[in-house]
Amino acid sequence: MRVLESDRLIIKPMEPQDLEYQLNLRWDKDITEYLIHDPISYKNQIDWYNDLKKTDLACSIFLKVNPEEGILKIIGNVGLFNTNYRHQRAGIRARIDPEFQRKGIATEAMTMMMDYGFNTLNLNKITADSFCENEAIVKLVFKMGFKNEGILEKHFFHNGKFRDAYQLGFLRENFNAIYNKSDK
Repeated sequence: MRVLESDRLIIKPMEPQDLEYQLNLRWDKDITEYLIHDPISYKNQIDWYNDLKKTDLACSIFLKVNPEEGILKIIGNVGLFNTNYRHQRAGIRARIDPEFQRKGIATEAMTMMMDYGFNTLNLNKITADSFCENEAIVKLVFKMGFKNEGILEKHFFHNGKFRDAYQLGFLRENFNAIYNKSDK
């Protein structure tokens, strides 16, 4: 994968030196309350990284703190997972450090990753899921253009209870129409 870059962000494949920071995101209470993934140990984080499939693209998100001097700050992650090239689809996930939430970073990073998925990897569909009560994420993905494809009732057991989740999808043709990209 090439490095993805905007005026304020750089997205690049996750590297071993990023794992400790990423583990801290997994353990952040504000994040784990609303994300389907549970906190794991550092050993499990390393195992996860080493076991990433060829169909997974896990990336770190960096904020350009001082672009003139090349100073970057890691602030989260985004990725395409379980890519199926025959059916031309993948799932997207993102985590943003709470300090940098509500600043449009998740939208920007996910849009960059989706553009790469649709217009470089030739995906036709990108999917996501979210706990139904995660109002911030639900609002974000609907605003971006994801469509609700259904509710998975009591689908995830998380924090001691079964939780419903939206199953969401975004087609390349809709993405390119919204984001003014030429459809391939």
